[in-house]
Amino acid sequence: MKKKPFTLFLVVLLLLFLAACGSSTDTESTDSTDEQTEAVSETADEPEETEEEMAEEETMEEAETGEFTIGMMVIAPIPALETVQESFINTLAEGGYVEGENLTIIRANAEGDIATLNTIAQQFIDEGVDLIVTTSTPAAQAALNATSDMPEPIPVIFTTVTDPYAAGIAAAPDDHPAWMTGSQMYPPLEATFDTMFEINPDVSVVGHLYNPAEANSVAQTEEVMRIAEERGITLEIATVSNSSEIRTAAESLAARGIDFFYFTQDSTVASGSEAIVQVANDNGIPIITNDIPTVAKGGAVAVGASLREDGRVAGEMAVAFLNGTLDLATTDITRVDVYDYFINRTGAEAQGTELPQSLIDRSIDQTPE
Repeated sequence: MKKKPFTLFLVVLLLLFLAACGSSTDTESTDSTDEQTEAVSETADEPEETEEEMAEEETMEEAETGEFTIGMMVIAPIPALETVQESFINTLAEGGYVEGENLTIIRANAEGDIATLNTIAQQFIDEGVDLIVTTSTPAAQAALNATSDMPEPIPVIFTTVTDPYAAGIAAAPDDHPAWMTGSQMYPPLEATFDTMFEINPDVSVVGHLYNPAEANSVAQTEEVMRIAEERGITLEIATVSNSSEIRTAAESLAARGIDFFYFTQDSTVASGSEAIVQVANDNGIPIITNDIPTVAKGGAVAVGASLREDGRVAGEMAVAFLNGTLDLATTDITRVDVYDYFINRTGAEAQGTELPQSLIDRSIDQTPE
């Protein structure tokens, strides 16, 4: 009988122990549940990325990892075209795309062979470049022909195209292939004839050289013929198909009693303009042209659209395109309206011409020192 209180004491102690264990378990369970609830709440508070934000991040990653590759193609190693390309690349760098850091540029030169341009364009397609940039009308035509049949054509931005409409690249500034646009560099033909009369008020016969295989040259020559007729000038014409024919063509013009040698932005003639300089010096006939680099080779005067402005305009298009803020399909072809005058006083003297002070005052002097 005396053992009952002790037994009761053990039962009470056991119940208290069990109650304490249950309370501890409930507390741990509650704490764990609260932590999970807080984690879920924090996750729910974080906004989900939109498709636009994800696309923007991908674009930024491409720029950071150097994933952009540009294929640059040119008809020939002509200084004027190289100046345009240099300006284009500098504009890319100013826009944040630096070659060797976050941009790869593959350069290709057709060395004056139009057929080679088609091979170059196809190589760029095989390489899978992100953008094709062309310099000269034939290069733009080759890129267009190569990409036209692609299900998703590689984007193309062109430079140094005199007349994209006559060349079959576009129908109007706002009517062009959806994957292709660029800058138009049309020479100031009327201003060139004004300059002829400024140099020689009695000018009556002008000798003109061009390659009929270049669409831009054909379009310019038609305009030159119209202007010459309106101003009462006889236009003597000589055609060439490659640079080896230039000297003979120039000599034939010199024999026709011309007052000026004249050629516009013809890639073939420009690549061999040294031959014209030689004939001009031998016969005392001044050269006036729309090909600016010819002045540095010895030509007397050049009047042309700004080469650097052409490269800058196209370069800004490329920067905006790589940034994802420009749609080539809705971007008009932009005509370069900045013109420059260039003179070579030594060249003019060798060709028997004294340049008027009015022309000297507004020109960039490229007379060698």
